[in-house]
Parts: sequence; structure tokens; C-alpha cells
Amino acid sequence: MEIKVSEVAKKDIIKVKRSMSLRKLLNLFKEFHTHPLIPVINGQDRLIGVVYPENLLDLLRPAQAKLFRNIPFMEIDEDVFDLEPVPAMGDLLIVDDIMDTNVISINDQSSLEDAYSAMRRHKRDRLPVVERNGKIVGIIGIFDIIWRMFKEKEIV
Repeated sequence: MEIKVSEVAKKDIIKVKRSMSLRKLLNLFKEFHTHPLIPVINGQDRLIGVVYPENLLDLLRPAQAKLFRNIPFMEIDEDVFDLEPVPAMGDLLIVDDIMDTNVISINDQSSLEDAYSAMRRHKRDRLPVVERNGKIVGIIGIFDIIWRMFKEKEIV
């Protein structure tokens, strides 16, 4: 029997709109931080982006560190604790300014095997789960898959 992503995904998730301020996003994330990604939706609950912790850390990094981050063997001396962000940025920046629009998601009717393959291929440990119409219905993580596999083997 093939197990569907919809059977395993966590459905109790937070979703935000692109107009939410950084301050509200951070406070919301603090209260509900079980998933290290926050889906961004439009008015019809369709997934249009994701905020990863990396997006938030980028706000604290010097600009030159962001430019060289993806270059192999390039080390930039960056210390996010040495920077002094302006407090007003909490109200001036919105989710739209920081979200990643190149979203890797998985269809809710896909198999767990497909979800695992997508995670490995894209180097993600969690994926947003969407219906065919793009509406977000949950998040699936690598541990959700592992736990379900152990359950199927009657270990848990």
C-alpha cells in the first residue's frame, strides 16, 4: 500500500500574507516554531512563497556576505552578532521583501517516497504540501516520513 503525503503531513501550520510586517512575522514564528519554514499565501490560500530561517538571517548579514554565500570555497568573515540592525526595520520590512518565491513543494497525493526524493534532491528537510490547485494544506518533514516508516514496520 502506497502512503500518501496527505496522510502524514502536519496540518496545523501557520500561514502568512505577503503584507505582514517583519515584527509580526518574528513574533508569530516565536510562538509557533515547530516548522523552520513559514508558507506565504495569497487571498485564496495558494502558496506563493516561503520564509526560511536563512531569509531572516540574511537581514543580519553584511551585504558582501550575501553576495558570496553560494560560491564554493569562499569564506567570508561574517558575524551576525556584530551588526546593528535598525529597530524600525521591524515595521518597514514586510514578508514580501524577504520571502523566497522559488518554492519547492509536494502535492498532497504524492507518495512518501516521492516526498523523500524531493527533499534529498533539493536539500530540504521540510516541504510545503499543496493540493493540485496550489492551496497549501500542510508541511511534511523528514522526521514525519521516518516516523511513519517505523510505524509501518510496527516499531512504534
